[in-house]
Amino acid sequence: MRRTLFFLLSLFLVIGVGWSQKNQITVSGVVISSGDKEPVIAASVSCVEFPTTGVLTDVKGHFSFKLPAEAKTLLISCIGYKTLRVPISTKPMNIVLPEEERMVQDVVVTGYGNTRKSAFAGSATTISTKGMKDVPTVSLEDKLSGAIAGVTVNSISGQPGSFSTVRIRGLGSINAGNDPLYVVDGVPMNTDNATVFSYAKGGANPLSTINSNDIENITVIKDAGAAALYGSRAANGVVVITTKSGRSGATRYNFKADFGSSDIAIDYRPTLSAEKRNELIRHGFTNYYSQLRDEKTKQLLYPTPQDVEEQVKKVTGPATAMPWSGYTDWRKILLRRGASQTYEFSASGGGEKTKFYTSLSYADQRGISLASGFKRVTGSFNISHTDRRLELKAKMLFGKTNQDTNSEGSAFANPIYGVSTTLSPSDYPYEKDGSYRSLFPGNNNLNPLFATTQNFSKTQLVRANPSLEAIFTIFPWLKAKQTVSYDYLNNQDAVWWDPRQGDGEAANGVFQRSNIERSTLTTQSQLYAQQEFGKHHLSGVASFETESRDLLNIYMWGTDFPSYLKYELENSGTQGGSSTVDKDRMVSFLLKGDYTYDDRYILGGSARWDGSSRLAPDHRWGLFWSLSGSWNLGKEAFMKPLESVLTDARLRLSYGANGTLPSGYYSHLSLYSFGYNYNGGTGTVESSLGAPRLSWEKNNAFNLGVDFRLFKRFGVTFDYYTRKTTDLLLYKDISGTTGFSSELQNLGSMRNTGFELELRSSNLNLSNFSWNTTISLGHNKNTLLRYDGVQTQEVSGNWIHQVGYAYNMYYMAEYAGVDPKTGKAQYYKNELDAKGNYDRSLTTDHTKAKPRRIDDKPFDPVVTGGIINSITWGPVDLNFTLSYSLGGYLYDDALALHKDGNTEVLSLAIPKMYDINKMWKKEGDRAELPSFNPTNEYITSTRFLFPTDHLRLKNLTIGLTAPKNWTNKLGVNTLRVYASGVNLLTWKDKRLVVDPESRGFVAYQTPALRTITFGVQVGI
Repeated sequence: MRRTLFFLLSLFLVIGVGWSQKNQITVSGVVISSGDKEPVIAASVSCVEFPTTGVLTDVKGHFSFKLPAEAKTLLISCIGYKTLRVPISTKPMNIVLPEEERMVQDVVVTGYGNTRKSAFAGSATTISTKGMKDVPTVSLEDKLSGAIAGVTVNSISGQPGSFSTVRIRGLGSINAGNDPLYVVDGVPMNTDNATVFSYAKGGANPLSTINSNDIENITVIKDAGAAALYGSRAANGVVVITTKSGRSGATRYNFKADFGSSDIAIDYRPTLSAEKRNELIRHGFTNYYSQLRDEKTKQLLYPTPQDVEEQVKKVTGPATAMPWSGYTDWRKILLRRGASQTYEFSASGGGEKTKFYTSLSYADQRGISLASGFKRVTGSFNISHTDRRLELKAKMLFGKTNQDTNSEGSAFANPIYGVSTTLSPSDYPYEKDGSYRSLFPGNNNLNPLFATTQNFSKTQLVRANPSLEAIFTIFPWLKAKQTVSYDYLNNQDAVWWDPRQGDGEAANGVFQRSNIERSTLTTQSQLYAQQEFGKHHLSGVASFETESRDLLNIYMWGTDFPSYLKYELENSGTQGGSSTVDKDRMVSFLLKGDYTYDDRYILGGSARWDGSSRLAPDHRWGLFWSLSGSWNLGKEAFMKPLESVLTDARLRLSYGANGTLPSGYYSHLSLYSFGYNYNGGTGTVESSLGAPRLSWEKNNAFNLGVDFRLFKRFGVTFDYYTRKTTDLLLYKDISGTTGFSSELQNLGSMRNTGFELELRSSNLNLSNFSWNTTISLGHNKNTLLRYDGVQTQEVSGNWIHQVGYAYNMYYMAEYAGVDPKTGKAQYYKNELDAKGNYDRSLTTDHTKAKPRRIDDKPFDPVVTGGIINSITWGPVDLNFTLSYSLGGYLYDDALALHKDGNTEVLSLAIPKMYDINKMWKKEGDRAELPSFNPTNEYITSTRFLFPTDHLRLKNLTIGLTAPKNWTNKLGVNTLRVYASGVNLLTWKDKRLVVDPESRGFVAYQTPALRTITFGVQVGI
């Protein structure tokens, strides 16, 4: 009986006829657990006549059911476990219910207590990590892609251990950051880029120190109803992570291992073969020289075909010649097939009073370039003990990563840049004597093979996150909780530039070291109360919290090395360094209350006061609050006639305010910096003007939601939201007489409006086959409402920020195709007349093409979302996620490649897009591509804005679990083998040759990788 009460699970078996099959029966009872094993229902069934309102009998752990003679099937379901449909047998039946992953959606984890979904008035989604446990990526963010409506994940770099950007309901800030707040077991976590060096655009991701298999579930909070609980850090949403805890029963051991390989997920920047490249170059230069005339006499300079051919050979010969080693395939030399391996071990168990969970894992990912790789060791320990009215918990997460990266962007040492742009097939890596070649006209004379193998950029992260928690039950309705957590993150960066070539040559070698130590001490003193009075339920939280952040940054460099084999600072002839110390403090008070009547009407409210040292004393404190309400329509009597069609109907409403702090610790202070020498002595200089009126960015969010189920099979969730950000932190231009050009002020405002739709379907649910689908869709519109109070727009390069439009709008010349007469690229002039109308006449003179705001090719997608499918068929399980995006555009910023035959092409690779059959050749041609000509010039225009519309098979896992009679013979509880993949298939625009999950101006970052792994999982 104790075991029965411990599980607190209900088994719904209601005698009757199912909606899809006439003879399906459901009976109601309680799960009987065997303690250390999976929940087991033992039933002895007699097929005799029995009234549908009959009695259920429990006889020593067995259920006896008397059912109608026509009954053939039992439909057995249990909260937390999968539903089974089994045929009725006259023999004793042992029925095992596997754990149900989807049921975690019935609970919302906010970090300040768990709430039933039906009693939660805000907008939040909780997902289990079980569906993503086999996905072969170390990036936690990537595993969220396509899983939650309103959450977009974009790749920055495909190098292992790099960041991906996560945006929840759009862009909420300009200078204060747009990343969500990550909370682990109730404590905010530091997730800033851990490296000071920007050679690798993806950076070093602190979240990569967490093994996702140590996570029980993830809740994404999107509205202010729950996000306001975190006040000043929650304007961009909150990602609440709950780690695994122990369960009572015999100790369970689990071992998991997988192995796999990786390559580029798309056909990334394909280039022409040597032969087609040479043909195209000769074609372009032949046309040019056959028409070239003397400026004075207008006579042809090369009047005969032989003259033209001789001149073309003279100019293009070195660029098209076959080298001594044969034409070079640089992709085979600089890139490779990636590889991965992962090993994990965990143990959990305990008794009624003490429970524990511990794990250890090792992951090794080899990137696709010779210099990229990632290794990680993680560990976790979680123990809880209950003694009468006191419950104690101790948790520890530990991670150590070693990340090797190559340069990215337009760095000449970037192998991705080399293979797609700056290296031609006529270049070669080695001289005949085996030494590295150093003549690369298109690559600033840097041999990228040399740079990749002789230079390095390494980052080591060490993270420890211990926490202690004590919960004391003062009264049955009142508990006190004290939490102390320490988040320690240390990263060591080391960069070496060899003295023989490239960046290190002029300084005779360059070595840099950086050591950043970040630590955050958090305390939470809380009171939890809840009480029921008949149909009334009250609950509340009062909390006092402190947060202390300390940062120590030590940077050292050395040059002038005697040997390229000795790179540590002690070997350098010249050395230097610097160090900084930063501190940040916050104190918070929180009150939260909820009221529920008859599980039909729910009201909630919260108020939080945050005081931060980042702000001026007179503006240091901010009040952040929320109000929310929910009406469970399904509980009302007037809904009874519809319950066969419509159930679980709820209306939700929330409004609240939260905020964002400035990213700088001391932006409000006027500061002096020392170390500036003057006249032979030490001097000081005013380094920061300060902003004495600096305050919070404020975010006010409204959410209206509805939930319901149709035919007890289809679940629907719809949310409409608006969030308005005011007092945006912007740099306003000021008089140069102050010694500064701008000042950080609270000036602007913007609004995000959108909707989210989630559809959940139980497609099939048979005795040995089930299929469930979730479809999510999100739309967000961003609008800049106010800029700095004076200007209504600002042009920043190829961006325009204009009131009344999205903050990020492209600003460039407008491409108008190929001029049929000359074969040149033509553009709209777009001169504004006195009435404000654009001149839409055409020109091939790019200097006459004026840039304008591009309205029909937006930066942000119109719609994003995903499709998740979960299928089980006997011992086979299949899970896959499709992610998609519609309506957005990116700019392919490969400047060197977009010059239509400009003379620079002699030193470069040529993109495959330059198909000679699609080019203009003679007057009157209606061609797709301009003529290939060495006089062509390039400007930034809409010609290279490409849609990011795509559908991607983001991840797929197929597993096979061995039958019990097999595992019993092997002496194990579970045995499963599986295959898993990420970024397996991508459908996109054929013109797009970079990853469609990228955004904005995209150059030469490492693209997303396609990874396939095979693994085995054993449970004892």
